[in-house]
Amino acid sequence: MKLFKKIFTATVIVLIIASIAGIIYVLQVQEEPPATQEPKKETKQIKPKKAAAIPPGAKEKPVPVKSAPMREVAIIVDDIGYNLSPVRELLKIDANLTFAVLPLQAHTREAAEMLHKAKRETLLHLPMEPVSYPREKPGEGALFTDMNDEELVLQLKKDIADVPYISGVNNHMGSKFMMDEKKLILIFNELKKKKLFFVDSRTSADTRAYAAAKKTGLSIAGRKTFIDNNRNYKEIYNNLMNSVKGDDVSPHIIIGHPYPETIRAIKEAAKVLREQGVSIVPVSRIIKK
Repeated sequence: MKLFKKIFTATVIVLIIASIAGIIYVLQVQEEPPATQEPKKETKQIKPKKAAAIPPGAKEKPVPVKSAPMREVAIIVDDIGYNLSPVRELLKIDANLTFAVLPLQAHTREAAEMLHKAKRETLLHLPMEPVSYPREKPGEGALFTDMNDEELVLQLKKDIADVPYISGVNNHMGSKFMMDEKKLILIFNELKKKKLFFVDSRTSADTRAYAAAKKTGLSIAGRKTFIDNNRNYKEIYNNLMNSVKGDDVSPHIIIGHPYPETIRAIKEAAKVLREQGVSIVPVSRIIKK
């Protein structure tokens, strides 16, 4: 009996001690602050910039694409006015050719009227004295170096009146006259009064056209190539194509004549030139540049 009491007492003591220990443990746990976590840093999202607003109804502008500029060439056909058949053939060609019409010929006015209706640029093909005169004659309406000022101006006015719708003038022959700066100044002053330009056919290496044009303020340009000094189709065609080859992209002025071989060469070359980015333009467009 005494042994039972001792065991009971010991058990109670153990339970009391365990209870006190449990109470102390619980109190310690409650007194500890809860573990804190560092707040997450907010990461700012970078919003893509909005494209500029396009006004309602407006179309978005396409980005321009740079392309190589078209090379330009003017093809002048001289000696128009003797007959109309070559004029008709030339007008069938899909190219903006320029025509230089001789004054006082059998079909001068008819040719000028045809060209005007076809909206082709027309020049007065002004006859002038060549070095080879009188062996080679420049034809009706020519200007000669032995004419006085009054005679020259009167003849020039007659020639201009005979070829309607002209925008400018180029010389027919004139290798001698074109070397006379004083007489050129007289002629150029008259052309300027009438708001015409001049194309030097460069029949003389000693031409004074540019010097006279500078003194009078006349708009002027010079031809680069005669394509048909030799009336051979292949040679004329090659001259046309070669005249726009190379690195020189400046506008060129080419002169030919209404020969069957030249007409055929221009017709065939015009297609190829267009495919190669060469534009045939009226000579006035080149003068303005």
